[in-house]
Amino acid sequence: MKRLTSRQARSGDSPGRPFEGGRVRGTKGTFYGQYEGVEKNLPSLDRPALPEGVPPGGHGGSHGQLTHEFILSILEDREPLIDIFTSLNMTVPGIVAHASALKGGERMKIPQYKK
Repeated sequence: MKRLTSRQARSGDSPGRPFEGGRVRGTKGTFYGQYEGVEKNLPSLDRPALPEGVPPGGHGGSHGQLTHEFILSILEDREPLIDIFTSLNMTVPGIVAHASALKGGERMKIPQYKK
């Protein structure tokens, strides 16, 4: 049986610099700053510096990097690292969670998007 556990942390209301972080643990490996596990065929996440004038954004600089990756995928005529299906599967659960919260925590189905 495959199992995946995720933990997210956010701190912005205490003294010091705000913090957002996360870690993922599964049956084949873990990720907390760097991947450790049995799966070896992973995409390279190394990225060049962002173009001048592109701010890195929050969440460890992901906004600028995601924008840069998307634009490069268009220019290089290839699939982006984060495709539409992955994007929907990361975004829709938050939208459904918000709708659930507005309905007092009602259980709602979360659609899964596949190629």
